[in-house]
Amino acid sequence: MASLELYKIFVEVANEKNITRASEKLHISQPAVTRHIKNLENDLNVVLFKRTNGMELTEAGEKLYTQVSTAIEKLVEIDRKYCLSNEILLATYGTMLSKVLSGAIAEFYSENKNAKIITITDNSKVLNNPLQCGDIDIAVLKRFEESEYDCNKYKYIKLENIEFYMIANNKSKLCQKKKIKIEDFKDKIIYIPRGDNNSTNTFKKLIEKFNLNSEVKRIDSVSMSQIVQEYDNCVGIANSMYLHKEIEQGVFSILDTDFKIPPTEMGIYYRKDNSSAELKNLIKTIRKYWKKIDEKESKIL
Repeated sequence: MASLELYKIFVEVANEKNITRASEKLHISQPAVTRHIKNLENDLNVVLFKRTNGMELTEAGEKLYTQVSTAIEKLVEIDRKYCLSNEILLATYGTMLSKVLSGAIAEFYSENKNAKIITITDNSKVLNNPLQCGDIDIAVLKRFEESEYDCNKYKYIKLENIEFYMIANNKSKLCQKKKIKIEDFKDKIIYIPRGDNNSTNTFKKLIEKFNLNSEVKRIDSVSMSQIVQEYDNCVGIANSMYLHKEIEQGVFSILDTDFKIPPTEMGIYYRKDNSSAELKNLIKTIRKYWKKIDEKESKIL
């Protein structure tokens, strides 16, 4: 007898008509999806897909899909709603996960032994897609306009407005100035975080407006921190949530500028139809842990 999991995979492949997209939604590898489809075909002794351009259902596949698709979709919905040991799919930025949320997840696991968190990390453009498709349970991301995600499926909770600061190596001549003007960045290499947000985009426009001949490079925040620590001929724009440890250690300095970089609002998106205790506990833990880091950051900055 074929397992329900095989039918679930079959329905997803039939819906997507593509192994790659189905594997991404199921969060299992492409070879595993192919193998499971083959196992189902062997169990049923039928060919379910025409393997040409994409995955098109055969006549037998169409009949099976008609019989099982509604039932499988209902079971997935029930499982998401009632399963006490539910897997939680969390999406966020890579540095946010390592610098901030890793501590919250560790705290969450200490009190939720049976829970399992699967993480997806990428930039904001890529991570916005799952919000539109409804594939993830929770995301910690910048705030999107309501037209950019499915408000019927997700609720948004504001965490805070994150400040961005200009940072430099302590040996940099810029650190000797009391107040930094935008012109002081002429001919400098300036590193800004990857992805689009109000803060870094506004700063980039400011640099372009003054025609400073500066080289602006987008880079991940961890690499930026390492480069700024090592070289004194460059500066970076850093998220305040990532700064407190390096500032405590005297690794680099925050530059006092006569211009302000606008903050970026961060928040939690979570599925309205996932009422599991684990998801509620994770949201509570993230909010509590975030507040703790925010208070520590405020004392240092």
